[in-house]
Amino acid sequence: MPIQLTSQAYCKMVLHATKYPHCAVNGLLVAEKTKEKKKDLHSGPVICVDCVPLFHGTLALAPMLEVALTLIDTWCKENNYVIAAYYQANERTKDSRPNQVAEKVAARISENFSEAAIVMVDNSRLTMSCFEPIVFIYDHHENKWKCREVTSDCFEDWSEAQKITSALLEGRSYENLIDFDNHLDDLRNDWTNPVINKSVLDLC
Repeated sequence: MPIQLTSQAYCKMVLHATKYPHCAVNGLLVAEKTKEKKKDLHSGPVICVDCVPLFHGTLALAPMLEVALTLIDTWCKENNYVIAAYYQANERTKDSRPNQVAEKVAARISENFSEAAIVMVDNSRLTMSCFEPIVFIYDHHENKWKCREVTSDCFEDWSEAQKITSALLEGRSYENLIDFDNHLDDLRNDWTNPVINKSVLDLC
């Protein structure tokens, strides 16, 4: 089952990459947990309903990642979510392929969620108007991460996602985005980003 992005999940990824344009950034995408018995049925896509921004700058710090994954895992259980995908924007704008860090974290996610995907944000196509999707989605096939063509079908509602992301970029909402690094700097910083979630809801 391929993943599909909601407006909230997509725009928070783009805001994270926009807030730190000179850094690599990464994070997780969560989906609502489905009942076990539905697992074998060919149901619809896995809808990633939210995004948890992790780090900017150094992405390979294992101890910090462990702390983040433990906390996020607990939050997911409380909200009936499952970590479904990993996203990353590389430091170099012309480089949008998954690296070893991306593949390692995605492999870890797939231990609990077999349909796990990697979403790469392509900084080179980032514009204020967001006319086209700026992500590449990689699915795991035959022990390899393979890129699939990103169309409007990869979104729950592309026109809504485009409109909301553009509005939030224009309003400089990325300045308010909190990632896990910001949370570790000051624990009062809420990595679930309720302020941005409300902005997305208001624009829907």
